[in-house]
Amino acid sequence: MATAVTVSVPAGKTFSTNADLNVEDEVSGRISVVGGESGGINFTVVGPSDQIVLPTQIVTVTDVRFSASEKGTYLFIFDNSFSSSDKTVSFNYDVKHYWFGLPQEVFLMIIVVLVGALALVIYAMASKG
Repeated sequence: MATAVTVSVPAGKTFSTNADLNVEDEVSGRISVVGGESGGINFTVVGPSDQIVLPTQIVTVTDVRFSASEKGTYLFIFDNSFSSSDKTVSFNYDVKHYWFGLPQEVFLMIIVVLVGALALVIYAMASKG
């Protein structure tokens, strides 16, 4: 599930967006910030129990990657409160879902193969009779 967010964060303000994740979901993406005197913005990820998943860091262009440790809403916070100028933030990220420790696509492919094999066995048994 790819997501792209581009937003102007006014000077002295904070912007946040969120994602609902399951345990073991992997988030990977890229942040690009332009504008202002320094170009950077404070970025933090907070988990569903208000735990800090990625500690605050000043970012201009950076890659983001983490795995969800619990099910719930994860908050991506872009804090421009320290700046006297607006910043434009582009945040592109993808969520890879896992089921029973396997990537969702692999798990679904295994289910399809097993159902197909079961159908063939049933067909073969019905043909003998």
